[in-house]
Amino acid sequence: MKVFILTTELNYKVSYFAAIWYAWRLRKYAKECDFIHSFAEQYSYIAYWLAKLTDKKFFVTAHGTWAVLPFSLSFHKRYFHRKSFEKAAKIICVSRYTERRLVEFGLNNLHVINNGINTKKFIRPSITPWQERQNLIVSVGNLKRRKGYHISIPAFAKTRARFKDLRYYIVGDQSDRAYFDQLKRLCFELGVRESVDFVQHISDDELIAIYKKARLLVLSSISEKSHFEGFGLVYLEANASGLPVIGSLESGAEDAIRDGRTGFLVSQNDSEGIAEAIIKILGNKNLAETMSSEAIKWASEHDMDKVIMKYKGIYASSVINKPNK
Repeated sequence: MKVFILTTELNYKVSYFAAIWYAWRLRKYAKECDFIHSFAEQYSYIAYWLAKLTDKKFFVTAHGTWAVLPFSLSFHKRYFHRKSFEKAAKIICVSRYTERRLVEFGLNNLHVINNGINTKKFIRPSITPWQERQNLIVSVGNLKRRKGYHISIPAFAKTRARFKDLRYYIVGDQSDRAYFDQLKRLCFELGVRESVDFVQHISDDELIAIYKKARLLVLSSISEKSHFEGFGLVYLEANASGLPVIGSLESGAEDAIRDGRTGFLVSQNDSEGIAEAIIKILGNKNLAETMSSEAIKWASEHDMDKVIMKYKGIYASSVINKPNK
């Protein structure tokens, strides 16, 4: 199978009517393809028109917020978003949670394929044994309220009362200055500012180095109406690096984490529950090492090569069906 990747930059905020113009410009590329696939929900309406112009099937991958949010916007945005989703050969949902959210809007052309990672990237050159790592917790993700750092920082503070040398790295873009300032004030109020490091603009190699020296990843995402965590690749990245992980129920983390095996799932907005989960892992060497081993195996099951094979299976099963109309 040959894959043509469109590298032309598109404006994801383009109007739904301008999608026809974009599709007209792109039709010469699509004519050479068997299928059209929009891997970002914002471009689904361009894929829809492109499919109509070239008589091809099209697919859409639904991640999280942008799969659902347009259903609550203006009438014409709701209309075209629904139209493009309903006419897709398949909507590939990255988690069962994303699938459940789309079922609420009456869609029935849904199929779940979890996200994947390049596991070799995180295993190299070798996995640091859990007991040789620093007493360090890490979170990875842009500093925005939906990531739940205002929940995980109090959990860290509670945990540090037992593990005095424990540190916390929060890695992510700090563009939301108001939220960043809120988090720093929270750290001061809880007396842990000297134990929390905020890091941004680092390379992949620097992130991998942090994974390799940490003992645990926490990302306590919260769902707020149409805004939610569709999967959470960082859970798999951390798993591939040998880290147990802690994430939130009622989010895509339910697919990314094997509760009790590769980490723990905790109710949203529950700093006490997160603290308890952290203590369970850090305070039990045997459990932590078992979870570390299971985490590496679990990540390998989501290697990108295996995920690609699942996508190819979806394409192959669609060959016998008629094109989208």
